[in-house]
Amino acid sequence: MKPVALVLASILALAGCAQFDKQFGQQAALSTGIAPGEVEWARKTGRNTVSGNATLKSGGTTHTCAGQSANLIPDTAYARARMTAIFGNSSRGPRDASLGPVKFERDDPLYVSTLRTARCDASGSFSFPSVPDGVWYVSTSVKWQDGSQGSSMMQRVDVQGGRLVKVMLP
Repeated sequence: MKPVALVLASILALAGCAQFDKQFGQQAALSTGIAPGEVEWARKTGRNTVSGNATLKSGGTTHTCAGQSANLIPDTAYARARMTAIFGNSSRGPRDASLGPVKFERDDPLYVSTLRTARCDASGSFSFPSVPDGVWYVSTSVKWQDGSQGSSMMQRVDVQGGRLVKVMLP
């Protein structure tokens, strides 16, 4: 086979695998865990509040994150890698529900124990009181039609100084 044809065949094969991943979810591995000292600040009580709202419009209907969990996740190298694996970046973005979930081999126990969870109310609002100063990720999902339509969404926020930070997702 000629080199150009071999390269083209390789690209098409990889594209097929990428399409398979999009339809049936992805498996992601995160190589570095969280060092205990990296998240101690996140366990403290603070004077900030992070509140927000998550909605998506489809046709003439507005859908909210009602009943879904909203998460507040402390910024770590592990969290940044995780957000990049899910959303393609570590600052802000949606992930369409049709892509399926990104599955991880194993969640770092410190990641799980330091994230904060709130339930979205009927209007799609959520709130996290007593948040310490630092950089955090806010994430939630807006889904309908048995979860096949909608999106997961994330935004990075910097909170400090005893203030209210409002987040509008997506």
